[in-house]
Amino acid sequence: MKTHTEYEELLTFYAAGGCSPQQKHEMESHLNACHECQTELVMWKAVSSEIESSNQALVVPPEIPALALKRIHHLNPLAAALRQSWQLIRAQFYIVQSELWPVSALVMLIGVLVAVIARKDMVIYLLSPMMAASTLAMLYGPDHDPANELARSTATSPWKILLARMSIMSCYNLLLGLVASLGLLLFVKPEMLGTIILGWVGPLAFLSSLALLLSVWWGTGIAIAVTYGLWLAQYVSFNSISIWMPSPVWSSFLTAYKNFWHDPLLLVGISLVLALIALWSANQPVLRLTSSNQ
Repeated sequence: MKTHTEYEELLTFYAAGGCSPQQKHEMESHLNACHECQTELVMWKAVSSEIESSNQALVVPPEIPALALKRIHHLNPLAAALRQSWQLIRAQFYIVQSELWPVSALVMLIGVLVAVIARKDMVIYLLSPMMAASTLAMLYGPDHDPANELARSTATSPWKILLARMSIMSCYNLLLGLVASLGLLLFVKPEMLGTIILGWVGPLAFLSSLALLLSVWWGTGIAIAVTYGLWLAQYVSFNSISIWMPSPVWSSFLTAYKNFWHDPLLLVGISLVLALIALWSANQPVLRLTSSNQ
């Protein structure tokens, strides 16, 4: 036997004709003895009748089905891809750690002030790649994305998410570097601006891609340590090692290593390869050797 409350809950379905034959029989038996439910039934039948009348009064424009089919069959694949890409980038913009934006800008501002005061454009050359590498290293993974598991459960591939975030932060780092370089016009000649920009663009691209790849594989700490170590090693004097191991091969290696950082085309080319490997690795859980997978 159902309680009175259960019959009240069933009343709306009965008025709309949504009850099973057994439920209808039970409801009619209850209505014969319950004046309260009879009164409510009148109200619900009036509501149901009003809804049906409203639905019948709605007229669907005859061109709607044709327009829908036309849009489906004549959809521009390129336009659809661009729209989806923009939607993904816009969504990832809010997921990137908010602290990265002001901190990066503040550090670059301090770098410009130091460069202007010391009248040394080398400060921007040294600082821009390091800042870019650190931001890319803190861009992806469970340590920096509270919604990481939720994002990985969606239909969007991890490499697409990583590509969107990499594009956002790379453009931001490039913009900061360009603005910082313009600040050097306070003490350098305008014709030197192109040379200054080419000086840090290659290292910025290489260290960013390398930091991103290492962060996907081994985490942020190792990524920053390795990239900073490689970048700063060109300024370390290895005279003591040369004394222990006097060799023309060693001297040639040191020279080649320092020249490596001044070859923009080579650095950009390698950075593209490293970025592709990082994107591919994002879809390979086995390659993620961070502590979260242990």
